[in-house]
Amino acid sequence: MFHDPYFYPSPPLYLYRRPQFPVVDPTTFTHSVTAFQKISTEAGIVLKKFGEPGFAVKLMSAAQAGNKQEVDRLMKSIGVSTPITTTYTPTGILLTIHGNAQGAQCCTLTMFLKWGR
Repeated sequence: MFHDPYFYPSPPLYLYRRPQFPVVDPTTFTHSVTAFQKISTEAGIVLKKFGEPGFAVKLMSAAQAGNKQEVDRLMKSIGVSTPITTTYTPTGILLTIHGNAQGAQCCTLTMFLKWGR
């Protein structure tokens, strides 16, 4: 019989150990998904309001004047239940919406909308 000097037999499969992972529990993940669906719906409401030229002018004017109280008031007037953090610059507005599930922050939706050069 022919003997190949470069052949090394593989060890038996039972010698390989697979890493042990904990059992998967999707509960927190599904709560996060539900919360994110809510904040994405509310983001749609905000974007629809931003699409109204009159509202856009008020928001941009208040931001340009550095009137954070008026910007916050306008954002609250949209009527979404999730708090929205706004930051604005001469080139645009940054919106951050944090979702909560099971009494803790679980997800974040961030949008930047350009309004200048």
